[in-house]
Amino acid sequence: MPNQLNSGELVANISSELADNNAGLISAYDVRHNMEDIAVSINKIVASGDTNVAFPFYNIVRISKELSPNPTSAVATSGDLVVESGIFFPNGPANATQRQTEPYLGEARINHNNLDNLTVGDPHTQYYKLTGDRALEGNMSTDTFWINKSGVQDVGFKFEQLTPDATQQEIYVSGQMRWVEDNSTMRTGKGVAKAWINFDANYANNTPSVRAYHNIEKIERLAEGKLRLTFTSGTFVSNNYVAMGTANATTAAGSMEDFSVNTVGLVVRAGNDGPDDINNPRTITYVIKNENGDYVDSKLCDFVAYGYGEAERSGVHPTVVGT
Repeated sequence: MPNQLNSGELVANISSELADNNAGLISAYDVRHNMEDIAVSINKIVASGDTNVAFPFYNIVRISKELSPNPTSAVATSGDLVVESGIFFPNGPANATQRQTEPYLGEARINHNNLDNLTVGDPHTQYYKLTGDRALEGNMSTDTFWINKSGVQDVGFKFEQLTPDATQQEIYVSGQMRWVEDNSTMRTGKGVAKAWINFDANYANNTPSVRAYHNIEKIERLAEGKLRLTFTSGTFVSNNYVAMGTANATTAAGSMEDFSVNTVGLVVRAGNDGPDDINNPRTITYVIKNENGDYVDSKLCDFVAYGYGEAERSGVHPTVVGT
């Protein structure tokens, strides 16, 4: 009957029973029973811990190449490794003395609520917090999607890229905008002036002096009391814009008496009547005539214009009633 021995006992028996055979004292039994003891003792040697220090494994240990249909079965079809106690990872990034007793379930099977330090500090700085406690730390792209409260398509606001380098973009708004400070609202941008200018038509050397402006590319003095304004290309989609002008019709502007009764006429509208006004920009004449019917220069001149930009449209057409 073979004996299950540790490695030290096996070595001792081999040394004593399988000595030099000069005297012919080694029998077949001595050889056979020592080999039987070794075969029976292999499991004990491996499981005893001798492999931890005295007899460590130096090469890769391959258990099997196939999966066992039932690794807990008494009759296994392959050499699967079944660990019932735990596993240590001495070179692991965490505690090397901590026994791991639960398997890694895979990314799709990990319960997020079981992770450690979910609420300690701010562990997910790459995400925008729903509570608003942390501001964005970089630029955020929404592609062509809308941002809104309900998640409904084409509602709220979104960004549209105008140039390949994305340096110019438009903001699309689907509904009414409201300002919290005074509860005022704005449903459309058509009420905003597309172009305006404040200028002095009685400046040195008969050259107008501009004080403030928007979407005005050029101002020319044609004669006394007669000027021409040129709009920046793309300001209006046609020449059917609404224009208004005022002037004080005097050469001074130091007191409230520096005003003469006058009429500002916005008469000739020229330029290409279409979306392409680059080569033939839109212009309008600005004429100041006093109460006597004379053309006069003016120290204070104002001009403002409203109208459709490219692709703009109005709502329901006004009802027209004749006499």
